[in-house]
Amino acid sequence: MAHTRSQTRLRDRLPAAPRREADFRWRGNEVSRVEALADAVFGFAVTLLVVALEVPKTYAGLMDVVRGFPAFVICFALLMLFWNAHYRYHRRYGLEDVFTRVITMAILVLVLFFVYPLKFLFTVVTVHLFGISMLNPPTLEGAWQMDSLYFIYGAGFAATWGLYAALYAHALARREELELNPIELLHTRQSLNETLIYVIVCMLSVVLAAATSSNSAPGFVYFLLGPLQAANGWWFGRRIRAAGQKQG
Repeated sequence: MAHTRSQTRLRDRLPAAPRREADFRWRGNEVSRVEALADAVFGFAVTLLVVALEVPKTYAGLMDVVRGFPAFVICFALLMLFWNAHYRYHRRYGLEDVFTRVITMAILVLVLFFVYPLKFLFTVVTVHLFGISMLNPPTLEGAWQMDSLYFIYGAGFAATWGLYAALYAHALARREELELNPIELLHTRQSLNETLIYVIVCMLSVVLAAATSSNSAPGFVYFLLGPLQAANGWWFGRRIRAAGQKQG
C-alpha cells in the first residue's frame, strides 16, 4: 500500500500529469492494475521509438540519429497525449469494470501497433519540412503511397480517439453511480466532444485522401483541430462558469 501511494504521488508530480481539479472530484486516488498495465505499455512504446535505431557505426550514421530527433519528439508528444488522456480519465472516474478494461486493452493494442509507423511518418515529414539530409532517409515511391499513409494514420488515430470517446460515453452512462454533479457532467461532455472532434477531423482526412488527388489537403485538414478544440473549450467553459455561479 505504501508503494502504491508513493507511485501515485510520483505520477502526480510528472510534468504532463493533470493536477487535481477544483471543480471535479477525483474518484480514482490510487493506481489500479489497469493503469499500471497502461503505464508499462506506454513506457515500452516510448522505448521502441529509441531502440528501433541501430547503434551507429559511422559518423554519418550518428548524424542520422541526431537528425531523427525532431521526429522522435513529435512521436513522444503524441504518445504522451494519449497517456495523459488515459490518466485523466482514470483519475476522474476510477472505473475498473469489464468495459473499461476491454477498451483500455484495445487502446494499448493500437498504441503498440502504431509506434513504428508513427516514426516512419514523422521522419518523412520532418525530412521534407526542414530539408534534413539523412544517409538512409525513409522514402515514398509515389503519390499513391502518400494517400495510403493518410488513410492508415487517419483511420488509426480516429479509432484510438473513438475508443476514448467510448470511455467517456461509458462514464456518462454511469453518472448516477459515479454521483457526477452538474459541473462534472459538463466537464465529461466537454471531454467527450474533444475526442469526437479528433475522430471527425481524422476521418475527414481519410475522405480527402480517397476523394481528391491533392497530397496536401488531407494533411492541412488537421489544422482544423486548433480552432475546433478552442471553440469546444470556450462553449463548455461558459457553461461550467455559469453552473459554478449557480452552485455558489
